[in-house]
Amino acid sequence: MRKKKKDDIGSLDSLLDTITTVVGILIILLIVVQLGAGSAVKRIVDEKKEENSIELMELAMKQFEDQKKNLNEEKKRLQLQQASQNKDQQKLIEEISELEKELSDKKKGMPPVPPPLQNLRQEKSKLFNQKNSIEVKFRKVKGLLSSGTDQNSKSMSKDISLPDPKPAVPGSKPFRFLCREGMIYPINESMLYARIKSALTKSGPKPNKDGEYDSSAFINFIHSQKISTSFFTVKVSVDGGKVMRFTVERKRAAGEGEMELVKPSSEYLKALAGISPKTHYLLFEVFPDSFGTYLSARELSNGRKFPAGWKPANRSNDWWGFDWGYRAIGRKAMIAARTKPKSATGKPVPAKKPANVLD
Repeated sequence: MRKKKKDDIGSLDSLLDTITTVVGILIILLIVVQLGAGSAVKRIVDEKKEENSIELMELAMKQFEDQKKNLNEEKKRLQLQQASQNKDQQKLIEEISELEKELSDKKKGMPPVPPPLQNLRQEKSKLFNQKNSIEVKFRKVKGLLSSGTDQNSKSMSKDISLPDPKPAVPGSKPFRFLCREGMIYPINESMLYARIKSALTKSGPKPNKDGEYDSSAFINFIHSQKISTSFFTVKVSVDGGKVMRFTVERKRAAGEGEMELVKPSSEYLKALAGISPKTHYLLFEVFPDSFGTYLSARELSNGRKFPAGWKPANRSNDWWGFDWGYRAIGRKAMIAARTKPKSATGKPVPAKKPANVLD
């Protein structure tokens, strides 16, 4: 059998060229399709965005229109409410105007009220007349007592009645008042003593072993402290017996007259409120020009159940001295050097009147 020759086998070059061409075309088509797909997707996305934006805008416009509608309805409601309130206010204003007119008509029909100042002047004049009348009675009684005129008690009682003497509550202390120039001055003796004692304890001169003080240093210190109350200033001096005597000087503008005594805020009533009838009794020292003031003060104290007494005064100074137990150096030696006095007759010394017996 005869062998075939190699040249008889067909060539494959054309097939390869064809396949290559087809593959290239396919690649190109794939690229074109891919590019077209991306463009289509972008176009679709853009179209969708545009559609969404339109829908969002329409939705926002719808909400805006709804809010606008609601606001207009609320505005109308508020306008109606305001109009209703204005009507009520107008009605109320008309009622107030009618009431004011009615009140004005009633005031016109009322009798005129006297001014308060006029009432006070009338009251002051009345009290002044009473004061003068009382002072006349006091001078009459004083004249009868000083001249020794024989008058029975019945005729004197027509002018003024004096209370019977009576003792104060046992253990009670005096609270003193000065009545002068138509004014009354409370003196708080215990307060002054406490202030003097406190000042001496803190920074005052010290006593010697006998409890005695250098009189000059003591007096200078007390005066430098300016110890006082609302009504009096304290002064001190040493007497011939080397006893420190405390006196009080009256502050002339601080007293209270009959018109001021009755006021709830008066210093006199405050002084009474600070003590008790069970622990204190009242002592008045009365000058001839202040008997009416004393009687007014006494009437107020009687209403509060205070035991009270008085004594007439007619001297240049305002107050007596107080001995609060302070002694000058040399007092003890002076007492020791004294000789005891002998009784000339041997008769017993009459008993003194108790200090707490009041009128």
